[in-house]
Amino acid sequence: MINSPKLQWHYDEDHDLKDGKPWSQDDLDDLALALKDGGTIEGAAYFLCRSGSKEEVRKKAVELGVLQT
Repeated sequence: MINSPKLQWHYDEDHDLKDGKPWSQDDLDDLALALKDGGTIEGAAYFLCRSGSKEEVRKKAVELGVLQT
């Protein structure tokens, strides 16, 4: 049996290159995909390089209709 390490999220402002920047169509598509099948806002924000602005990511997901309020 293989023991795999558990993923841990940590904030690294150097990773968050897109915090506060305009959303591209690719960003919007990636957000929808990241939340598909139960993905979290935290995971989506990390994936989108926007971990420092999770609330903005949540608002955008609601605006797109991919997250219920």
